[in-house]
Amino acid sequence: MQSTRVLSGAGKSPQAAELPIGRSELLFAVASCVVLLWINVYVCRELFSTPTAYMNSMHGFWIALAKGAGNSWFHPTWWPYWDCGIPFEWAYAPLVPALTAAWSGLRGISPSMAFQAISGLVYCLAPVSLFLMAWLLTRAAGYSFFAGLFYSLVAPEQILAPDGPFSLHAIRDPRRLFLLTVWDDTPHLAATSLWPLAILFLVLSMRKRRLIYYLITSFLIALMAAASEFGPVLMAMAVVCLLPVYCRADFRRNAIVAAGVGAFGYAMIAPFLPPSLLLAIRQSSAAGEYAWNAKSALSAAVVVAAWVILCLCLLRWTRDWTLQFFVLLAFLISSLPLTMQYFHTQFVPQPGRYKLEMELVLALALVFGLRVFLRRLSPRAQAVLFAAALLPAGAQIVSYRRFAKNILKPADETRTIEYQAATWSEKNLPGVRIMLPGTIAQWANAFTGVEQLAGGAWSKAYNPVQQDGRNAVYSGGSTKEEDAQVSLAWLQAYGVGAVGISGPNSQEFWKPYAHPTKFDGVLPVLWRAGDVTIYRVPQRTNSFAHVVPENMIVRHAPKEATDRAEINLYRSALEEPSFPTADFRWDGRNRMQIRTNMREDQALSIQVNYHEGWHATVAGRPVRLRRDGLGLMWLKPGCRGVCEVQLTYDGGPELRLCRLVSTVAIVLWVAGLLVFAGLRVRSAVR
Repeated sequence: MQSTRVLSGAGKSPQAAELPIGRSELLFAVASCVVLLWINVYVCRELFSTPTAYMNSMHGFWIALAKGAGNSWFHPTWWPYWDCGIPFEWAYAPLVPALTAAWSGLRGISPSMAFQAISGLVYCLAPVSLFLMAWLLTRAAGYSFFAGLFYSLVAPEQILAPDGPFSLHAIRDPRRLFLLTVWDDTPHLAATSLWPLAILFLVLSMRKRRLIYYLITSFLIALMAAASEFGPVLMAMAVVCLLPVYCRADFRRNAIVAAGVGAFGYAMIAPFLPPSLLLAIRQSSAAGEYAWNAKSALSAAVVVAAWVILCLCLLRWTRDWTLQFFVLLAFLISSLPLTMQYFHTQFVPQPGRYKLEMELVLALALVFGLRVFLRRLSPRAQAVLFAAALLPAGAQIVSYRRFAKNILKPADETRTIEYQAATWSEKNLPGVRIMLPGTIAQWANAFTGVEQLAGGAWSKAYNPVQQDGRNAVYSGGSTKEEDAQVSLAWLQAYGVGAVGISGPNSQEFWKPYAHPTKFDGVLPVLWRAGDVTIYRVPQRTNSFAHVVPENMIVRHAPKEATDRAEINLYRSALEEPSFPTADFRWDGRNRMQIRTNMREDQALSIQVNYHEGWHATVAGRPVRLRRDGLGLMWLKPGCRGVCEVQLTYDGGPELRLCRLVSTVAIVLWVAGLLVFAGLRVRSAVR
């Protein structure tokens, strides 16, 4: 009976899953975890030992955060390096950079190697966590192992929503490994890897209703949110699919449990996912070709209706709630990239990226869907079929390993154009804001402390006008001449003193410029190597502070990239030699010092992004900071003669409140853990 349960499982009801775990079943589960872990470690083992330096990615982005965060994890800090300055909490989800920094410090290795190790860990964890969730919910260890194996070696989403032209062979491609190593989805996959464990403990919380399960579930949800903004969305979709099928008589209580642990998990990570950031993500992702419209609403309505019909059919067809859950979740997740791919619409941000989760849930739905038919066979027949299914796995492991060896070759990041351009800029342009192109911008702060006009993540842009300006520099006109003039206006308005251009023959991967030669003969060349050129942008001063008349401040955000009337007026003020200059310097990341000589009727423009967390004082007197049409700061100090302005940053009311909520939640979580431990000790003593 024990071997039969290992192969087929009970899994028809919550009670069946609570049967005692026999020794043979436990040994099989341990062996399954070891095998799945070995397969994935074998495939990607260079990640733990060999620097690969894939520059056509955002890896440098997270390495920069790991190197430069310091104690910013624990209190509000300004991050001056990207996009004219942003709150540190907006830079990116903190889990992967924090783990990278911790592992680098513990092992005494470079942040680059630490990041690779974390990426490898995430890659190997995903199939194991999938197996554990499937096994402990269904108690079908054999089928759960094959779900983990299928997920490790097959990419079924490439049949339904291929990345390129349809090819049946694409199902064998190591897409997950490609996304992790060559591209930049480590944080996203980290959230996906934790997802099965969070679902498992959510079910245990609903079933057991014990403090320890509540604590673990909320902690896992917090980790998912800390890994990626996809994390909370994934848990929400899992809850939507779980509540209609699991213990429906307790629907209300289960919903309360899910809402409670979810809210508590969010509270712990609230500073890094504040409401304003969620709004910015929605606005950034809703722009352009896939903006929300009537077609989006229709697609959402169709998906919801189809999901409801599928749910009703499953409830009539099978009593196995785990199969119902797996199929509903696979349908819901798959609908996101499928509607985008075939109907060119979206009803959630960045739907195409859910192919990563689609791969996982399809493995569960396919394997446990086949289980309905295969478990009618004898255990011996099932064992024969399982053994036969293992034969192609060997060839797939070899294929994956060959792919990994080809892409994970040793590479020296100091020999790349990204390193050379960034380090030259820091050495030769101290204190100058620079706009670097594409991958050079993404990697620059992994090597240096240069301040950039770009460098941040477009999907969570803090200042949308600055993002428009960056895009205008990339492509601001239909002709090369017009593009140069539009670009120059935006660069000067944002205090950029140098701009890098990547040509068509450069190593820089993205090559974002529409007219890479537009500044030839227009701006002086400072540095050129590997078809990457850095030009000097004329600026009267490298300071980010400027004394200007109030009526020359940009009042309204330009509606088009070529709408330069107010920008040109502001530029003329910046270039006017009769206006006093202002000395600007950073005093750490949270303080700015400005010294100038000005009249009472003049204003002070500061080319740093406005945020309500910044506060200005003049001789101890608070002065109101304002946002201009470019999203930058300006104020009227009311000075006559010498004027010293001090600006300090404290995060603002929203981030301070989020920090307070997070601190209280973490203290309560630790207190809950201590209470549980105390109860266990008391029970043991009795």
